[in-house]
Amino acid sequence: MEKMKSIVFLYAGFCTESVFDKVFDSKSSFDRALEWAASVDYCSKIVVFVSETTKKQAESAAAGLEKVTLEYLESWNVSQLIKKMSALTEENQCDFAVYSFADRPFLDNGLTSEIINTHLKYIAEYTTADGYPSGFAPEVIDAGALKIMVSFAEGVKKEEGEKFVLPGSIFEIMKGDINSFDIEAVIAPKDWRLLRMEFSVSQKIKREACIALYKTAKEKNIQFTADKLSYLAEETAEVQKTLPAFYNIQIARNCAIIDDFTPYAYQFKKKYGALPLKNGKGHGQLDMSLDDFSKIISQIVAFSESAVVSLSGWGEPLTVENLADYVSIVLANPGLSVLIETDGVLLTPQIAESIANIAHIVPVRTDRGPSVSWIVKLDAATEEKYARMHINTADFDDAEKSAFTKAKEAVSILNNLFPGDVYPQFIRVNENEDELEQFYRFWHEKKSPSSGNLIIQKYDYFCGKQPDRKPADLSPLHRIPCWHLKRDMTILADGNVPLCREYVLSYSVGNVLEEGLEAVWNKFNERFLKQLNNEYEDKCGACDEYYTFNF
Repeated sequence: MEKMKSIVFLYAGFCTESVFDKVFDSKSSFDRALEWAASVDYCSKIVVFVSETTKKQAESAAAGLEKVTLEYLESWNVSQLIKKMSALTEENQCDFAVYSFADRPFLDNGLTSEIINTHLKYIAEYTTADGYPSGFAPEVIDAGALKIMVSFAEGVKKEEGEKFVLPGSIFEIMKGDINSFDIEAVIAPKDWRLLRMEFSVSQKIKREACIALYKTAKEKNIQFTADKLSYLAEETAEVQKTLPAFYNIQIARNCAIIDDFTPYAYQFKKKYGALPLKNGKGHGQLDMSLDDFSKIISQIVAFSESAVVSLSGWGEPLTVENLADYVSIVLANPGLSVLIETDGVLLTPQIAESIANIAHIVPVRTDRGPSVSWIVKLDAATEEKYARMHINTADFDDAEKSAFTKAKEAVSILNNLFPGDVYPQFIRVNENEDELEQFYRFWHEKKSPSSGNLIIQKYDYFCGKQPDRKPADLSPLHRIPCWHLKRDMTILADGNVPLCREYVLSYSVGNVLEEGLEAVWNKFNERFLKQLNNEYEDKCGACDEYYTFNF
């Protein structure tokens, strides 16, 4: 039998320089990835894809290493990557390629061998592992499959082919005709995907998890295998909870449309004596000042480095007259992006254009994602249902357009300026369940005003503050520690931080303007540790939002 040959591809085409930081004793993630590559079965050549950011340090780290060569482009897209992989696999007469990102310090040699053996045994065209946290397993791709993917990336999947290279990009191209490929997977002994852990060093939040996992495994003398590291990560608080990735900031106290399935307006009235309406009188509460907002963003940059910043932590952000200034402060930092959740009824082309003018000139985000994303809250497919789902739509009806029409038109206005980054949203409750299919069919069409994007959101009854109006229970069979407790931070207009969004305006654990963001974040640790030990206090025990996630 002719001896098999493989070629190993490591992608360092957009990795930040942190991939070269020697945070694993005397080695970097890049060093560890190269060591893994050298041990891959049947390996005849190792190719590292580098960019302007990583070329110099990659050359230094790989100098003198056998079989290693570098392929350079100033910036890679998916099509260029796959085309080069296919050409090099054929040129080196290799049977298959083994592919991973170079920012993954825990690639498992044993698991890789199992994947390759499965690939060869079943004569597969694409094989990887399933159920493990991301970062332990490579992708194995047949030489012939790579040729087919080249044609997909230049044809039916051209739009995806022109995008930046991200984890999952290869499989996304395969979706051009997924049934054309024989796909196999090595199944993990337990499904860890619900924990959504990713062991790479591409962002600070992930890098801190990697460092904590490495340190804990060394201290406990745990083998660096995918199985053992997955079990260890599952039980280690410092691995699961590192830094916030999503900041939900209340820049506006006032609402426009008031719905009847969130408690904010009523909790606000109870606390301040009047509904949070811009044209109302009596509550006298101020929005978050631009100066306070700027101070908070500076803390976020120093602490998390990269994150999504929502400007919609209660209240309607479009009631803030200088909204573009808030967006500008966030986007001045390439690690941060903006999410704006709005009713849409106050949107004008001028407001949308003022924000687009900022979003379109800022540098590319470090995660290669959109600088600004929008959610437009509709929750209905018809005007009649929309009016029944909210208590004050008549305040925004006029002789020319209803509130519902204005909200729908907001999607069109925004999608023209932020194509592909606008999502009409439907919160699913008993009262609108009869319009779910109609909503989905309309907005899912590529010709729709959102170009096919939409969000179907589960109903949140706020741990009993609201009636239970869920048409279906989507909770997992087994409870896991709260995703929001380990990834999110809600910051109210005065800088106070509730334990989570479920507390609305109560139970502040601290104030970021007075105590600092890091000090407040650390106050969440005790609650998270209890959840890790299956102890759920007060509202946490009644909550069913623990498995939902933002970013």
